[in-house]
Amino acid sequence: MLIHKKSIPLLMLMAGCSFIPPASALDYSTGGFLEDSHLDLTLQNVWMLNTTDQRADQDVGDQNAWAQAMHVNWQSGWLWDSVGLDASWYGVEKLYANDAFYGRDLVRDNNGHAEGFNKVGQLYGKGRWGDKTRHLNLWAGWKEMYKFGTLTSSRSRATPSTWEGISSEAVWDDFTLRGGIVTRFSERDEPEKRRFITLSSQQEIDYIATGDASWSPAKGTKITYVVGEAKDYLLRHGIEANASWPLSDKFNLLTKGVFYYNRGLSDWEGNRAFNDDAKHLYLQLGYQYEGSESGIGWSKTKAPLDNGLGYFYWHFGKNTRGAFNSPADGEGNDYINDGEQMIYLYSQYKFSPEFMAGIYGNYGFGMEYQDVSLKEWEYGGYFLWSPEMIKGFTIFAGAGPSYTWKLTSKSTPSLTEDNRTFHRAKGIGAAVRVEYKFNVF
Repeated sequence: MLIHKKSIPLLMLMAGCSFIPPASALDYSTGGFLEDSHLDLTLQNVWMLNTTDQRADQDVGDQNAWAQAMHVNWQSGWLWDSVGLDASWYGVEKLYANDAFYGRDLVRDNNGHAEGFNKVGQLYGKGRWGDKTRHLNLWAGWKEMYKFGTLTSSRSRATPSTWEGISSEAVWDDFTLRGGIVTRFSERDEPEKRRFITLSSQQEIDYIATGDASWSPAKGTKITYVVGEAKDYLLRHGIEANASWPLSDKFNLLTKGVFYYNRGLSDWEGNRAFNDDAKHLYLQLGYQYEGSESGIGWSKTKAPLDNGLGYFYWHFGKNTRGAFNSPADGEGNDYINDGEQMIYLYSQYKFSPEFMAGIYGNYGFGMEYQDVSLKEWEYGGYFLWSPEMIKGFTIFAGAGPSYTWKLTSKSTPSLTEDNRTFHRAKGIGAAVRVEYKFNVF
């Protein structure tokens, strides 16, 4: 794999560390800060394709990109058993990219030119007090925030997205309370660290504050209240719940539900996504039997918007990434339009501890644009293979077609000249991810 020139000093430093005499030989100790540190190396090869013709009228064709990534993750030990420091470096190289590569978010878009990049993705101080069941953790700096309150870090591309800020977690037996404030964001396909800005006026948003409170009385059962606010711009409340109900030694009933409420604040621009507020509800019922799992879900969205088709917007402005734990965030389409209902089906089977495969399908209906009924759907299959003989090695692949409507230059549904129906958009999405993670020391 090719590596950018400015990453060479980091690799030289890593190599040089292997020749440093052990701390005991120098009669030097850092109290476990260095002695108990860990270095992990992850190699990822990711290819993604989307052949949708949804924006064909704007000359946007197939989206095809292929990238090789390397993650170097260092975790320190604990000084005084309470203080530490973690850091992560990410490097990405372009292996292939067509004209519309930017739609896959794998490599950097430098004024229409696809290129690799590297960056220090994480660099944060950490503190801890207490034990496993009752403790307080603190973090400050650049960090992944995966499903943290109403925010998240994407892990589905070549590199994860990260946030700059402070965050904390307090755990007392079955109860967990988390909170954080962030001020900048680094996206998954670029090295830049950016401020948050509003969708239309491009005004800077000072910060995003978020948190959650959860109760987990048993394995597979959890209920969480989440809240987050982009200062003076957008407020979100939500409830997320899931439960596993054992009916026999081998059979479990599965239930899941989420409800999110968005409200625009004083600086909210009601000309994008929705006017003043939006709601999304998702409910699911399923089962587990030995190695098999299946379920059916239903969702409904309300997001009224004047002069357009509204939708539930789950981020908090540009240069942000909001958490949205509903299958209405589909593999190909997003089933979150105003008035839309969605039926979701999935089934998967674990053939062995190493191999799992599944299928899924989404069908969206019930929304209208200028009195024209709209429908969209998709289906597909996937597999995950993690061979036991190669620890840390996994292969994931998935593919399937999707059907929705074409979009105009204003991102509204493209209707036929007689305004009786819409122009159908269709395409195939596919992804392959090969990952190998191993511990250096």
